[in-house]
Formats: sequence, C-alpha cells, structure tokens
Amino acid sequence: MKKILLALTLLIALVALVACAAPTPTPAPKPTDAPKPTAAVPPTAVPATKAPEPTKPAATTAPVATKPAEPTKPAAPGVTTITINLRKGMKWSDGSAFSSKDVVGTYNILWMQTSSTWNALNDVVAKDDATVEFTIKTPGPAILDTIVRATVTRPYAQYGKWMDAAAGFRKNNTDRKSADVTKTLDEMNAFRPPSAIVYGPFNIDPKQVTEAQFTMVKNASGFNADKIDFDKVTVYWGDTVQDMPLYLSNDMDYSSNAYSPANLQAIRAVGNHMVVLGGPGTNGPGMYFNNDVYPLNKKEVRQAFAYAIDRVENCKVAFGDACRPVKYEAGFTDAAVPTWLSAAQLAKLNTYDADVKKAEALLTGLNFKKGADGIWVDDKGKKLEFELSVPADFTEYLASSENVAQQLTKFGIKITVKPYQSSERTNLHKAGKYQISMDIGFRFTYFHPYVSFDYNLRPGVVSAGWKNNPEGNEGERGINLPFKQKTADGKEINIKEWVDKMAEGFDAEKQKPYIADVASFFNDSLPVLMMFERYLTDPIDTKTRVTGWLPVDDKIYKNNQNNSPVARQLLSGQLKPSATNRAKEFKTSYPYVQPPKANYNLYSTDNIMASGAVLSNALYPPFTYYDVNEGKYIPFYAESWTIK
Repeated sequence: MKKILLALTLLIALVALVACAAPTPTPAPKPTDAPKPTAAVPPTAVPATKAPEPTKPAATTAPVATKPAEPTKPAAPGVTTITINLRKGMKWSDGSAFSSKDVVGTYNILWMQTSSTWNALNDVVAKDDATVEFTIKTPGPAILDTIVRATVTRPYAQYGKWMDAAAGFRKNNTDRKSADVTKTLDEMNAFRPPSAIVYGPFNIDPKQVTEAQFTMVKNASGFNADKIDFDKVTVYWGDTVQDMPLYLSNDMDYSSNAYSPANLQAIRAVGNHMVVLGGPGTNGPGMYFNNDVYPLNKKEVRQAFAYAIDRVENCKVAFGDACRPVKYEAGFTDAAVPTWLSAAQLAKLNTYDADVKKAEALLTGLNFKKGADGIWVDDKGKKLEFELSVPADFTEYLASSENVAQQLTKFGIKITVKPYQSSERTNLHKAGKYQISMDIGFRFTYFHPYVSFDYNLRPGVVSAGWKNNPEGNEGERGINLPFKQKTADGKEINIKEWVDKMAEGFDAEKQKPYIADVASFFNDSLPVLMMFERYLTDPIDTKTRVTGWLPVDDKIYKNNQNNSPVARQLLSGQLKPSATNRAKEFKTSYPYVQPPKANYNLYSTDNIMASGAVLSNALYPPFTYYDVNEGKYIPFYAESWTIK
C-alpha cells in the first residue's frame, strides 16, 4: 500500500513535489512504502482518508493546483531573488543542451496549471543559458525547497510546444479557466511520447518494460554517468510479497517496500551480508487532547499521561523495528530538533521518560484521588475515563492506541479505544468530535518545523488537517487550544503569529527564536503527545552484486527519503558493482505503473518515471539535496545557488 505523504504550504509549489514529490499517505502507515501518483490530489496535499506514509516520496507526479495562482506583480525595490547556476555542458538524453530555457518553460507550465507556486513567485527569468533568476514575492522555506530541490525540470525538446503556449498565456495574463488554456492543458496531458528524455545517469528502455519488470540503462551523457560503474538497474514490479523470494535467493539489492519484523528476521537469516537500513520517516502518531473536555485542558493532566505511558514499549508493540520513541516532544521530528534548537534550549526540554510516580504526583497535586476500584477521580468527583478515537484502518496507529489503553488503564486512567473509518478524519478533527484522538502527530514534507507546527497546532496551510482552530466557528475548532500561550519559562506567545513568523523569509537564524518558543510551549504543555517516529526498514544486500554501502550508523541516514540517502550513494558513485557482478547490474523493486497504462509523459498520472525517490532521482537528479546534518541545501545537479 503506497502513500504520498504530506503537503507543502500555501506558498509551495504543487510542483514542489511534482518533482521529487512529497509522499502521500495511505491506510496502515508503512515507513518503507513508496507512493503512487494521483491525478485528482495535488502532490503536496494529503487526502483526509489516508494514513501517513512518510518515507517514500513519489516523484514527477503531474501537478494539480488547489488554489489559484495570483497574477504576476511588478517586483518591488529590494525584492528577494534566488539564482540557480546550472552546470555548463549538461545534456538531455536526446543530445539537446540542458539550459535555463528548460527551467523557465517548466515554471511557465506551472503558471498555466494554476500552481500555487506562483503565489510566492513574481517571475522566472533566464539570465543566460546557465543562469535562472527567480524573483520572490513571499520568501519562505516552502518556495525555497520548491525551487532548489523539489521541482523536476522538463525538457523543452519534448514539451516546448506547451512551454511556449504557457509563456504566451502568462505574458498576456490570460484567464487560466479559459477555453484556450483548458484545451492546451488537455492536449499536453494526453501527450504520449515514445520514451522519456532525462538528464540523469539512467533512462528507462521502452523495449524492456513488462508487467513483471523494467530496465533502466546507462545514459552515457547523463549527470555523473562517468562516476557510476553500473550499466543498468533492474526494477521488479511488486511489494513485500513479491520481494521476499528475491531477497531470500540473493536476487535483490535494495527495496523501499514495507517489511514486517518476521520479514526482516527471514532476510537477516540469509547471511551477514543482509543489512537493514534505518532512518527517520519524519512523521508519526500523536494523541490530541480536546481542550473542551475537562480535565484534559490542564497541562498537568497531559503531562501525567506522558509519564504514565512507556513510549518505548508502545513503539515496539506498534511498529517493531520500524520506529523510534519520540524523545524531545518538541512538536516536530527528533531528527531536526538539534538543527533548530541550541544545546541550551535542548537541555531545557523534558523528555518525559516513563515514571509512574511522577504521573501520580502530578495528579495528586491537582487534588485528584485514586478510587477504590483503582481509577483516578478528578477534583470534581468524576472518574478519569476517556475514549481514544483512532482510524480503524491505520493498523499500527490502532495497535499503538490499544497499547496506550492497556498502559493507562493499569495506571488508573480508563481508556476505551474507539475505532472509526478514516474517511471521517477531517470531519472528526475539524468538529472536535472526540475526547482524545490518535492521529498524525507531526510531519516534515520539507525540512522545516513550520510544516509540523502548522499541521498540529493550527488548521493547516501546508495540509488542512483542521487539528486546531480556536478562532473558527463553533463546531470547527478542533482541539480548541487557545493561540495565546506561554513557553516553559513563562514568555507569552501567540501560536498563530509565531508559526507564521517562523516561515517568513530565508534567514533561518531569524526564524529560530520563534521555533524555539513554540517548541518550548509544546514540550511543556503537550497539546499533542507524540508517541513515536516512523523509521525505515530497507534491506540491502551488501555483497552479492553491490558494495560500497556506507555503514548503517553513518550520519547520511539521518536524512529522510525526500533527500534519499540511497539515491545519493548511487548517483555519486559511492556504490560499486561487486567483483562477481559482471553484468554491472543493480536490482531493486517498485510497484510502478504497468503496461499498457504506463507512459512517458511527465504530466500524466500514469507515467512510469514516478517510481519513488531513488529511481526518479536516477532519471532526474535534484538541483540540491537538503542535508539535516549540515542544516542546508547542498548543490548536486546545480553548480550553485544563491539568495540576494
């Protein structure tokens, strides 16, 4: 079951993940799944009926707009610009030069598609063949990620007709709902080229595409092709069921599908050369407390919940090897906390290690007492008995909820798990029709805390989860947590304003104080008790055909799949064919779009190039990769990039 994860901001391009797309979730979250493209849902939007699949972003999905782009406005004096400097001499697989004309044409088509990218953009201009300048109306982390990492450039040689048409429409500010624009888009979407034109070191051979497998052959003129010793990549169609026999017979080098603990045990039993890669999926479940339910509106009660639950046990029960218990409770992924908070700020965070005595002390301090039946009673004489709502088809979230119920009931807080259909997620959360809800507690579609805080503390611009909106109409307030709050040190903040501030501009140092304040409040008040973080469980064969893998404890694996550690090793030439691998072949799998639906139009939802982070990057390497260890975007296909 594949998923497209989570969504970028109102500023972000729907292309932002058109390119390397952020993954979309599906029921029963599995950290190693790779998503399939979706036509009706923007690549950056998360359907309300899906559970999170954080780790495997789909690439090159056809962009679909949800919000109309604003008309281009004249640039104001001192306007911010992002400049991408392309590598000179780069070529597409058809022999044409990769140039600024391709990049500008790609963004003109986005304008024609009414992509929300253009809500943040003022203009995109080719300064010369190797230089593209983006003038920004609304600087922020989303548009930055869209431009420097997430957007896949399309070849003018293949889409020039529509790029030119889009340029004309944009120049004349043509109504994008007009018949002419609609006709042009329909024609472009219906285009079926005989093959893909790529700039990566591999390309799909149309003659070697079947329902069972396809082959990517070396593109000699592609980026870093001279550094890569593999001549082909064999991609088997399938998921875990199809993969297992291949792993057990040493016929699979890497896969990003979802493997159960039993699967992993069987794979490891093949030999010491079978290793499982980990790494943060950058999302996971959290318990949302409805502030309209007494005494859940008291932070001391929520803190007692945190101390009474052993998150290590909960993680193991729900996901086995595929998760890590949340440590910092800062409101966003642990993987990014050291990047955004100082050592002094980190030291102030409460990790809420399981401690029943501390939980009891908190409740006793509120004049709560334990009844003769072992259930705590609040200061108004009411038993602490609550329902915990959870989507029935989010398998691991359901397992987590049941374990929470067991632990808390043993402690003296009676919890009844209340499963419901995930199709009701949005309605349930928007209306606050629950006492406690187990749902996606945090997320990172691009590496910035704004993505998570916007989701779990506000209605959601990045992805409208409707978790909290105290300023909304009655019946539309979510957990109804007031925006005016205090940090652990007593500083008064406004969550709504602070989250906006942390997404303003491109200067991370100016954003950090707002992030630190909201993280401090979150850690102290626990409006959402984050349970655990999804982690990869990607098996690799380190000996049979492929060598050179970085050790499993290498810091590169701290990056999520939007900045795939495996893709970076393959495309840099780090991975090498073994001495016995005479075919110089790399074997993997993916549930790609099969013939006869499969096609080579990047704007089609059935394009075969949208085959997960690793394979899509091999066809279309990103301009940069964001590295969490360095806290910045590192040039990859681009020569460099600058902000002025």
